[in-house]
Amino acid sequence: MGRPDPSMFQSKQIDIQIPMPWPYAIAFFIVILGYLAFLVFILPTHLSSYFLDDYIYPNGDDLEFFLGSQAVLFIAMIAIGQKADTTIRENIRKIREEAPPRDARIRLDAGGVELESFWRGATVHRPSTDDLGWVFEPPGPESWEGVDSLFTPDPDGIIQEHPSVVGTPTPPDFTTNGILIIMASLPLMGVSMTIPVLFAMELNTAFIFMPILFAIFAALSLVIGKSSRAAIEVPTQKVRSIAIGDAEVIGQVRPLRQPPTVIVDNDPSKTAEGLVVWNWLYDVHIEETYINSKGERETRRYWREIDSESGDESFITHDGTGGMVVEPESFSRKELGQPIITWSCSNASYRQLREINLWRAVRTYGSGRVLEHRWRLWGLSVGDPCMVHGSATTLTEKAAKNYGVVKKDPPNSRIALFGTDSEAMNTKIWRGSELTNVALAESAFETTVIPVIMMLFATTASITCYLAL
Repeated sequence: MGRPDPSMFQSKQIDIQIPMPWPYAIAFFIVILGYLAFLVFILPTHLSSYFLDDYIYPNGDDLEFFLGSQAVLFIAMIAIGQKADTTIRENIRKIREEAPPRDARIRLDAGGVELESFWRGATVHRPSTDDLGWVFEPPGPESWEGVDSLFTPDPDGIIQEHPSVVGTPTPPDFTTNGILIIMASLPLMGVSMTIPVLFAMELNTAFIFMPILFAIFAALSLVIGKSSRAAIEVPTQKVRSIAIGDAEVIGQVRPLRQPPTVIVDNDPSKTAEGLVVWNWLYDVHIEETYINSKGERETRRYWREIDSESGDESFITHDGTGGMVVEPESFSRKELGQPIITWSCSNASYRQLREINLWRAVRTYGSGRVLEHRWRLWGLSVGDPCMVHGSATTLTEKAAKNYGVVKKDPPNSRIALFGTDSEAMNTKIWRGSELTNVALAESAFETTVIPVIMMLFATTASITCYLAL
């Protein structure tokens, strides 16, 4: 296909759409039904108990459910709001559907849940979609396999997903996410009004909890939103003309040397190839019986982390104009997106297999009964898109030689990206291009202005109600 049209990735200021694809749309309508139930059944309880002196809160476990349902509703509204569709996301989805790039086709064919053993409950799950994958067809393995130099330009020129081609996308100012954030203020107020009842405190203390909870939400929104929009604020440099100092580079991951095979949890049946940055997490699903504060026996289930490991290999990021070395080990911040593989099995299955090595046999899991074992692997693979905020540093002659740089290589071969923070930039590696990462970001208005206004409104309402009651 021809060069992409940059206007496809410029959003309207107000972009109200239902979250898509369909699973998110269904979740959206479920959340709306839950919100209506909150308005009909829960909100009148708060108003009656606080302002009409008619105490009608439930007791015991029902009160805990009353509190928990409001907290879950608030979290669900914020989470589904992050999936609200925008013009950029819609256009990206259409491009992938009409002309899917090679890695999207491979993922679609290989994705899904593979049942390794029905009797042992062992499965392997590979996602069939990838929000951070390529939007346009990337260069293939022929661009780095068997070439004279990894640092010279590609014959086809700059990659189609580079900001100099598609432009720098900007999220819309106000979306369905903003509406859900505003609506979610009522469940959060409900949580603060239920806490004093649950802990047998004076009802007026609710108006102390309220501004605190809203301030925490505003602070978290500010930090998360600023991080997600970091790519917009930093101009992207082309590798062939990169300058020393803070730099944003967007390109394709290419191997500097053959990446090692990643063996998860020292288990030969759980391996992955071609990863230059990776981490895995092993956790177990626990069922635990305990005695609550009222002396009653209760059961809860949760995931408990048991082990984890990460690794890095130096790699080349190539934007079509040239390649340069990235040293991921020096970066403390890495955003890899969703797990690329998830292995799971029942506890009965694991007990049969743990004799493979002594380490598994002597592991302890603390209190509770183990129900299920799960291993998740995240990674940045050869051929993936990546975005790097790093410190472009001139290599010493010895370091350049170790990377295989020769005299005829271009100047960019003697510069590498390191994870050294500066006053102006927090260094980071993202899986995905600027286009895909910014498409998932929210505007400053939704992550800063709205939460701060909500906090001020909650504080004003709290002071007014505290003095009135």
